[in-house]
Amino acid sequence: MEEGLRQLQSQWPYTSGRFHNGLVGLYNDGLTCCVNALLQTFYLTPEFTSTLQQWDQMQNEFDGRNIPYCLCRLFDQMRTSKTGKVSAESFLHCLRLNHVKAYAQNDAAELFLTIFNLLLDQLQTPHIVEEMKRLFEIKVEQFVKCQCDEVTVRDNKFWSLPVPVKETQDGEDFTLEDGLEMFFSSQPVRRNNRCSNHVCKMKSPALQDGAEVIGKVRRRKEDRMWVGFKLISVPEILNLHLNRFRAPSNRGGFMRKIYSLVTFPETLNLNQFPISERSQKYRNPQESWQYQLYAVLVHIGSASFGHYIVCVKSFKDSMWYGLNDSNVFRVNWADITQTFGGPHSKSRETAYMLLYRRVKTEDTIPPSGAQADGL
Repeated sequence: MEEGLRQLQSQWPYTSGRFHNGLVGLYNDGLTCCVNALLQTFYLTPEFTSTLQQWDQMQNEFDGRNIPYCLCRLFDQMRTSKTGKVSAESFLHCLRLNHVKAYAQNDAAELFLTIFNLLLDQLQTPHIVEEMKRLFEIKVEQFVKCQCDEVTVRDNKFWSLPVPVKETQDGEDFTLEDGLEMFFSSQPVRRNNRCSNHVCKMKSPALQDGAEVIGKVRRRKEDRMWVGFKLISVPEILNLHLNRFRAPSNRGGFMRKIYSLVTFPETLNLNQFPISERSQKYRNPQESWQYQLYAVLVHIGSASFGHYIVCVKSFKDSMWYGLNDSNVFRVNWADITQTFGGPHSKSRETAYMLLYRRVKTEDTIPPSGAQADGL
């Protein structure tokens, strides 16, 4: 039994040190760059893989339709690779069996939610499901205020927080913190989605998911209802996706991409944003709400056609590495800043998803790696 406990606590992947600090590339099997980039973020998040390892060691039987099983087998392939490159074909086939279009242009934020929700549904082991939820779950208090001052409140949760992106002019600065401030601040709700308020009997907006109600909205006199959010609890892994893709304003239009500059820090403190009174009352004063950036999923191209790569900061040596399908190479923070966007962004590379790891109170934040080869 003691031997079994030691196995559960041991690090599962990353034992192959001969390929760029243990990093392994994934072949592009045809429009699979989005899946590959997401798989790398899962694989290179030790908190995720160690939790998944517990499920894997429960001697689960082969099931080609099961997402966690196929993830485990793929991670085994990556861990034992002799060439530094493997194919994710079996996992891609598993996605197809779950009615997910794997060999197609995908939106990384949507695909992340699809894969993660399938993972939770198919784990079927309550304590591991709860552990997975704890890693990514962002709990917020969502409220809607009517002009009569009636406030309706409900709890909501996100696996990935949608961050508004402002369309800026050349030279205008817009930061990740600005986007988060927009998300948490009160915003008017679109008038075409309303329900009756039992107090003032007026038509008020229905509670909506944060991704629907947050955006670039002008305050107008006729907008009398407002929605806002407050943080209740934060996860170990903070997943933020920048809303760079804008739906067409008219029927028959096309989705477009926002290339505006969005700077983001290596260290992010969530204490600066609105916090629910419940959280303030029961929260441990020593609990850290500070985060360190460790992965940037980058979109290259337009809204209609593009390519994904991912940059990951290794937990072993604190150096940044780029993973472009099967290619693995060193990068540095200067290269990461090239993904901020703006008129001079290299090859139209723009950061789309940002993964931050929660800093433990006893931890110190390691410095960025030294200068290295570029993107």
